[in-house]
Amino acid sequence: MNRREKSITANYTKAIVRLVFFSLLWVLLTNGELSSWVIGIVVVPFAAWLNLRLFIPRHHVVSDKKGETKSYYFSLFRLLRLLPYFLMNSLKGGIQTSRLAFRRKSLTTSGLVRYSVNLPQGEVRLWFIHLISLLPGTLSARIEGDELAVHMLEVSSNNVRDITQCEEKIAFLFGLDKDKATWGKSK
Repeated sequence: MNRREKSITANYTKAIVRLVFFSLLWVLLTNGELSSWVIGIVVVPFAAWLNLRLFIPRHHVVSDKKGETKSYYFSLFRLLRLLPYFLMNSLKGGIQTSRLAFRRKSLTTSGLVRYSVNLPQGEVRLWFIHLISLLPGTLSARIEGDELAVHMLEVSSNNVRDITQCEEKIAFLFGLDKDKATWGKSK
């Protein structure tokens, strides 16, 4: 069996494993109801296809401002390691938002903060921008170049520190250096 045939066999195996997984998940979610397969016959293959498209480890190459090239890739294992961090911050964000909503007097100092993003453009930056919304009292508002406008319910150094920490977590997720090197555009 040549290299191309092995690759095709591996891809079919991945697809079958995902189809079986999403079929079992569908059965669990629908309590095994046979009539649910009227929709499941479309949803399950689509979910498996989408999973293959979104979570295929792809290496990307970016250049930093010094001209050095580095590669990075999304790691499902690292995502699982970071899941508790993001779940806790999502919970803290919900609690803080409800606490601020039920205050009698508005003592908040809400506003927009400009944050200089040090992650490469593309999917890495997109992950970062979306995950900021899970942090307590923050929401990505707009990005222009490397400047991200973040709306904060309470403008504080703690919230800015949380954004910096989130950026470091995303860098870890994609296997980028933790040293906060400023990256250029994706190649």
